Amino acid sequence: MSMESPAVIALIPSEAGGPSWRFGSVKFARPLRETELKIRMVSTGICHTDIFLSSLPPGTLDITYPKVMGHEGAGYVEEVGSAVSVANVGDPVVLSYTFCQSCKLCKAGQESYCLDFDRNVAGDASVFQTSQGERVAGKFFGQSSFSAFSIVDEASVVNVKDKVTAPEELKLLSPLGCGFLTGAGAVLHSAKPSSDDIVLITGVGAVGFGAIMAAKNLGCRRIIAVDRVPGRLELAKQLGASDILDTSTIESASFAERISAIVDGERISFSVETTGVPTLITSVIQALGKRGKHIQLGLPRPGSEITLPIFDVINFQKIIEPGCMGGAPAAELVPQLIQWWRDGSFPFQKLIQFFDAKDVLTAMQAMEDGTTIKPVLVW
Repeated sequence: MSMESPAVIALIPSEAGGPSWRFGSVKFARPLRETELKIRMVSTGICHTDIFLSSLPPGTLDITYPKVMGHEGAGYVEEVGSAVSVANVGDPVVLSYTFCQSCKLCKAGQESYCLDFDRNVAGDASVFQTSQGERVAGKFFGQSSFSAFSIVDEASVVNVKDKVTAPEELKLLSPLGCGFLTGAGAVLHSAKPSSDDIVLITGVGAVGFGAIMAAKNLGCRRIIAVDRVPGRLELAKQLGASDILDTSTIESASFAERISAIVDGERISFSVETTGVPTLITSVIQALGKRGKHIQLGLPRPGSEITLPIFDVINFQKIIEPGCMGGAPAAELVPQLIQWWRDGSFPFQKLIQFFDAKDVLTAMQAMEDGTTIKPVLVW
């Protein structure tokens, strides 16, 4: 277990508030525990959550540094703990979030709302160390897949041995562990729209595109995509959006009016918000129709607030529901998304750009400036 593994290590954030990542190497600091697996990564998607959480000061949400992030991994099992049953050595796997498996919500099939979900962010400081012996936290979301080899929680593993025929396919599937899963799951399990409904989706990154493609697969009558990057909006039209709105051309105060003009007085049944921008969240809720349901996926910075006219919310019986990781077991959602992809109805491969893992900063910048929807690191 003492071999060195290439890894992206998150250090204490810069004074400007952005993440401080460096490409280096780590070693395992301990053997596998009975419910853990050793995974050789093939690829890892970069998610905004990796950037957001590694931009927070140490101590916030129990975050410590240095740390190996990454929570959209895909790879092959190299070793299994004595109590592991989800996979065998050699199996291809997709990695998602971890959960305690024992709380009431986990036992009710709501693993993504686990009462101990904070374990995903806090990780485990005993997993990695540098060649100089400095401890590096691992098991971020149970996996820390920004390492070519990692110790992973059994709960994070989705076995795809019956779904994958080649390493090149597995390399493509890593983003199904969070981004696309979160957006698609919000539509499938929180919104559950009918073919009669209008769905509004704000932010067309990986999460928003997951929602768009799922809404199209359910036959929603109209799907409105909102973003500030014109190229993303054009791609959204190709993948299922019936209408688009470029927010770079309007003031936030006129957002509800512009949406109302697009639907021409028709009722918006569901909104899926992925940006986490407080002013936009407020506007989206205002644009909802009576008995409309707002699903909040984007995470604002700690301390952010929104102000809503509570009379209007009650008078129009609007429903506000935070969503997390698709709202259904990853072991159920990931295979469904793979099947949709094979059927040609979930073409997420059009949104992926591969980068060598050592080029992680270039990949992150490409996502931040909007030129890449889903950068995927290849190990």
